[in-house]
Amino acid sequence: MALFTRRVLQACLDENAGFVSTIRLGDWVARLNKVSNDYVATEWEIVLLRAFARVGNVLHEPPLGGRPLDLVFGSSDGRLNFAADIVAISDQPLHEKNPIECFQDELSRRIRKAKILSGRFVFRVEEDQPIAHRGTGRKRRLSLPSVNEFEKYIFNVEFDKYIEAIRQEPQQSRAHHIHNLRPLVALSIHYQPGIGSGVSSASYGAYTSTTVKDDNPLFNALKSKAAQLKQGGYEGIRGIIVCDRGSRIFTEMHNWSTFTVDEVIKEFFRQNKSVAFVWTMWTRSRALNYGGQFHPDLDLRLFVRETVAKEEWAAELDRLAVQITRSLPRIELTPENAVNRLKWNRSTVQTKPYLGGWTLKGNEIRISARELLDLLSGKLDHKRFAQHHIAGSGNIFSLYQAQGKIIKRAEVEHCPDEDDDYLVLEFGADDPAVSPFKVPKKAKPE
Repeated sequence: MALFTRRVLQACLDENAGFVSTIRLGDWVARLNKVSNDYVATEWEIVLLRAFARVGNVLHEPPLGGRPLDLVFGSSDGRLNFAADIVAISDQPLHEKNPIECFQDELSRRIRKAKILSGRFVFRVEEDQPIAHRGTGRKRRLSLPSVNEFEKYIFNVEFDKYIEAIRQEPQQSRAHHIHNLRPLVALSIHYQPGIGSGVSSASYGAYTSTTVKDDNPLFNALKSKAAQLKQGGYEGIRGIIVCDRGSRIFTEMHNWSTFTVDEVIKEFFRQNKSVAFVWTMWTRSRALNYGGQFHPDLDLRLFVRETVAKEEWAAELDRLAVQITRSLPRIELTPENAVNRLKWNRSTVQTKPYLGGWTLKGNEIRISARELLDLLSGKLDHKRFAQHHIAGSGNIFSLYQAQGKIIKRAEVEHCPDEDDDYLVLEFGADDPAVSPFKVPKKAKPE
């Protein structure tokens, strides 16, 4: 599971088979069966095409020009027709230029290798000065070398001496400062004895901030898609649908130092006259009313070029946006969490022992069918299974057993839009098979 459940994705593939070529379907399946950077983008394309097909007529990659188009849409009543390309944006190019995660991972790995458990490490990475903001024409950049230069400028002989000094005197606080001009490297690592272990704190600038209006993940994706749409051979209304694959621009709070989505798209319209509209679709976390948990919700915004905003098709497009939003399946994870889960699992299919949900009400238990199968197959050990089903002083099954109850009914509750089903177990009243004998209530009086 990533953005959407696997069952939902397969249902979308099945429905899309009515208007998508076998070659493209095979390509999607190949991409969904392996962990890759474009996994989330593939999900968006598959799910959106099904949503459009449910409310109108869809052509996918029709042979109109030199380059195939993702979507040519016609409403059922004939009042709206357009062509659009779908793109998903992320901050990956910025992460590659500012490899802070790679640095933190390597620092953690070397600390684990040194077996330092007597204290924690905190680090701070500086950034280019003066700090870039809107109007400067510069992007914020951390003072880190490229990954292939880590050993030369960071994890070198001096770093090894620093680690060895900590090993020799684990109760002594120590700091390690690294400064270099070309390439610019400026960071500090502090060891704090007696407080936790590993890398527990980091400080660095928000290098994904949008400080350049026409050079950022959103603008660059729009510019690229506009050029491709021109080659598509469609002469009518053309638009771009931009989905979230993990880009800060969608969630960054408005402030004086950065450009907003609105400003970036307005600048794109100014520079590109051939695109009539832009849709943005991104996720935001909504707090649930219990347990301090969060769930991702979908936000959709429609941007129409000012010169055509009052035309009839613009109002039809706005109504279509509402329909599409309502017809999309539930989003399970934010793009960032989806990507992280895929990398952690190292497969698009669950490889780790599965821990699902459960509920307890009266004489009925609902437990994850997948989790139960993992338990029965030996993939999930009994101790962990029992710990996952704690209620009061014991696990939920021991509570019924202690009351002398036994399973009276069992059935599977199928959940077609989830990647799990539930086994419903109903427990009966005191059963002599597992409880003490009792005097019958209708015993003959003395």
